[in-house]
Amino acid sequence: MKVAVLTDTYYPQKNGVVVFLQDMLTELPRYAEVFVVAPGENKTKTTSEDFKGTKTYWGPAYPLPVYEGYKISKIKRRKITEIIKKEKPDIIHLHAPVVLGMKGLVVAKKLGIPVVATHHTHLPDYIPHLSKGLLKGKMADIAKLPAQKLIKVMYSKADVVTAPTEALRVELESYGIKNTEWVPNGISFTKFGNNKRDVRKIYKIPKNAPVVLFIGRISFEKKIDVVLSAFKHVLKKNPKAYLVIGGTGPYLEDHKRIAKALDLKNVIFTGFVPDELLPLLYSTADIFVSASDTETFGLTFVEAMHFGLPLVGVNKFGAADVVTKDVGFLVEPGNTKKISGKINLLLKNKRLRKKLGDAGREESKKYEIRKVTKTFVDLYKRLIKS
Repeated sequence: MKVAVLTDTYYPQKNGVVVFLQDMLTELPRYAEVFVVAPGENKTKTTSEDFKGTKTYWGPAYPLPVYEGYKISKIKRRKITEIIKKEKPDIIHLHAPVVLGMKGLVVAKKLGIPVVATHHTHLPDYIPHLSKGLLKGKMADIAKLPAQKLIKVMYSKADVVTAPTEALRVELESYGIKNTEWVPNGISFTKFGNNKRDVRKIYKIPKNAPVVLFIGRISFEKKIDVVLSAFKHVLKKNPKAYLVIGGTGPYLEDHKRIAKALDLKNVIFTGFVPDELLPLLYSTADIFVSASDTETFGLTFVEAMHFGLPLVGVNKFGAADVVTKDVGFLVEPGNTKKISGKINLLLKNKRLRKKLGDAGREESKKYEIRKVTKTFVDLYKRLIKS
């Protein structure tokens, strides 16, 4: 079996989709021959040195002005056709399909190749930001309708559309898409290793200070400003607590200014976190929090569960599925007082933290990349056979 993976987001971009793809592409070659088509630099190049020899076709691309770090593919449909005819895949898997994905879908349909499309990014919720604040309230809701219609038109042409959470699958069905299935994103826990360095010294976290952690891309959709506002309330009851914001992104300096304006002295922005230090940050923390209300999955929630951290998230999309009552708490999006209330509850109750953390460690096992990859492989086989 040969699988073509066409993705509109790929390394060196840093996001949850890329992390998932990198982990899956180390596992998928156990079952099939794999090649990737992805947006690269302006000159098309081919490499076969990544992820157990997986061949990657890099198509020309240009930066998306309104979303730093994201590229828009310029690859021609003719070139995609040439690649597909040369490689002769049995199935094509589209990830976060936008420009490259839509072109790949047209090519696949013309050549009679079955298609799986995985919905990673909930585009309608990005409309207010991408419009640079010009669209708000009812205008933003109206502007979401064309995005929803585009999603319906495109995904309805795929043989199967997978959503990483049941909440998102139901959302897609509400658009009129009938060919949906739930398959969660996965993660390789073995990559974390056993680094024993003292991360508190590295990031200047006081020895016995309680640590509330966020890890992820520092961008508008993560709602880190909400976490910062909530943490101001946390400090009133837990003045020794520290908030550690791990990661980098286009809004890093903006959020540093917000923290300064709120007079938050116990906040540490780590910047880029090397892979070898990532597990140490999780192991050092007491609680993991995210106020993002656009997560289609929430990979960092699963990572935090693996390290036994109780979770605080918002009751929407990915978080609503991953953060069950057994592993943490969900509050209404944007509710800083309730977020701070749950954090304070966990900080004062070590037994509750351990109970939720132990349950989360067990729950995280269902997202192990081998299980998830095998689910996709079984889906590929079913479509190829039919």
